Amino acid sequence: MTADILPLVPATYAVTVLDSLLRAVTHTNPIRRRVSIALLLVAGYLTVQVALVLRATLNAPKQAASPRWLHEDDLARKYVAEPPTAAQAANHGRLIRLIESRQSAYSPALFSLRSVWSETSPVVGVTAVILHWKRRKGLELVLKHITRYPFIREVIVWNNHPGIDLKPSDFVIAAPPGSNLSPASLRIVNSPSNMHDAGKHLACSMATYMDTTYAKYLECCAGRGSSSSALATGRISSNTLPIIHLEHRRWRFEHPDLDLHTGFTWLGAGSFAPRHLSRRFMQQQSASPILLSRDQSLVADIFFSLWTNSYPEQMPNELVPIDVEGGEVGWSRGVDQWAVVYGNIRSAVRTLFLALTLATPALVPFPFPLSPPPAESHTRAPCVNDACLFTTSMTPFPPPEALRQSYAEKSAGDGPPSLFRWLSRLGREGPDGSEWRAVIAQRQRDHPDLALPPPSTGFLPLSPGWTVKEHEARFNALQVEKRKTPSALRVGGPAAAAPAFAPGVGTGRMESAWPDEDWWVKNGSWHLAVDGRGTDTCWQSFRPPETDDHFGLTFVRPQYVRELTITGSLDLANVVAWEDPSGGSDSWEVYSVRGEGTGGWEPRSLAAPSRVVPLSSSTIQVTLYLDPIRTPTTYAVPGHGNYEVDEEGREVAIAKIKFVSRGRKRERVRVCGWDLDGWTV
Repeated sequence: MTADILPLVPATYAVTVLDSLLRAVTHTNPIRRRVSIALLLVAGYLTVQVALVLRATLNAPKQAASPRWLHEDDLARKYVAEPPTAAQAANHGRLIRLIESRQSAYSPALFSLRSVWSETSPVVGVTAVILHWKRRKGLELVLKHITRYPFIREVIVWNNHPGIDLKPSDFVIAAPPGSNLSPASLRIVNSPSNMHDAGKHLACSMATYMDTTYAKYLECCAGRGSSSSALATGRISSNTLPIIHLEHRRWRFEHPDLDLHTGFTWLGAGSFAPRHLSRRFMQQQSASPILLSRDQSLVADIFFSLWTNSYPEQMPNELVPIDVEGGEVGWSRGVDQWAVVYGNIRSAVRTLFLALTLATPALVPFPFPLSPPPAESHTRAPCVNDACLFTTSMTPFPPPEALRQSYAEKSAGDGPPSLFRWLSRLGREGPDGSEWRAVIAQRQRDHPDLALPPPSTGFLPLSPGWTVKEHEARFNALQVEKRKTPSALRVGGPAAAAPAFAPGVGTGRMESAWPDEDWWVKNGSWHLAVDGRGTDTCWQSFRPPETDDHFGLTFVRPQYVRELTITGSLDLANVVAWEDPSGGSDSWEVYSVRGEGTGGWEPRSLAAPSRVVPLSSSTIQVTLYLDPIRTPTTYAVPGHGNYEVDEEGREVAIAKIKFVSRGRKRERVRVCGWDLDGWTV
């Protein structure tokens, strides 16, 4: 059809149209000329508008998705708690009874207002920080629980539920049972949005007392204890499930050339930390070479624990879930939580590595600590009665330095490390990324010593392909030589001799250096030695004890111990006095520390032979009769002054007690329960 029409169109048609337009706009009649020009302008304007509409229709801009946190806040405002189910009502009653059965081992009289503020007092007040989102009944249970402990002198509730303002008068805070103390003070911060973990550290920075405990009621009632060493050294002391502890042990990293030595711990199941760590974390966020995004600030605990640049003191423990309220309360639905955790651990470690690489004296004090970490704590788990802590030198977990050979043989990631390349992969090549590229280049020109350190360990997290899962796989692949009498992995102390770890697949003489998940949960978790269940659950060492390996208890309050009964493996029948040389390498000795802390570890004598009661083919109950430790007696001799006669005064209570191996054992040691003069755990 087109071929039929085209011959009918004059060849000069375009010229004719153009000539008509020119004659119209140049007509001699001014009115006609002006009308033509106006019509031409209107036609041009309409043509442009039609073109713009067509372009917008054909290339519609994509609507930017609203931030996820706005959606969460909208859902929270519309949330209405449903009536609890019968099971949830039963859980509530059970938790009330459990909470009312708990009591602190500390005397409330120690925590008077004068004592907690005295610079010479050995006790400290603690501020508890609790995050709240939707579960009001759960919040009430946690408040009821933690305020029973006399050292909790202040509670800050960070309310992450937008649109629902809480007031201190909404809650009843009782004084610790059996005390004359006033109830803990309660402060509430109503956040305009759900800030997740960030609210925890903002609240901690406002704490009245220098030591802080974090309690997240969604998972557990609260942490069950902390050793004083954690608070004294600025170390986080946390509480978690055994299976989670096993996972966290793989998330430890070290690079000695940079003083990088850090590990991850989850704070959500109850934790203790000094207030200054949260305040320093605020400074770290402003001094970090890569600033945290809002999404990263919502999971701030990941960055907080890793940026302390110290190995945390994490205690495995059984947790009590709080499921007492109906309704949908999960904020993480539709989110791949493992991807969030792995991705942010990777970012936190990389940022710490970069910050330490670019350490500069211009920031005084430098917010990222550079000092060597304290030795790994031998405090392993809290006792079920809140009155003691289980300690041991034996651990099944290889230290981070065991990966040096693995990283030396196979470098991290898929390419050479590059600061510029890492920044470009972050998707921040805007003003933020270009600014830091210029800063890094300038510093490396002015200070060659600030360049990327040589790969002495091979652990270079800035390598583009490095991932946390790769780091985990290296831990899982570690092997240790299998011997007839294998050595236990020992941590700390001048006599500790770490076994020779080898990466990759070993020969028939090698065995895995990493514990199996099933064995760890059922046998290896340290809390099994002090969970109060007797022979139903027992802690077992990963390998037979070496010489000077030990296990024992640290008491919250000093105890008088004369008769000690321990239930465990058969080798515990061979406990001898320190002065008895007949025990041989298969024997154990008992040591203790006086309640006032003087004298250090002292070997103990036995007042009578031990009594052994077999319970099964592999378990016995051993009762030891300890010779009491006494204070020296001072008396006056005429003309000669005062004389002291050792160990003839009053009996001394002990603060710590431990069993020490005289030599290498042939079998693993097991501990199931304790009885100290009727005081059981």
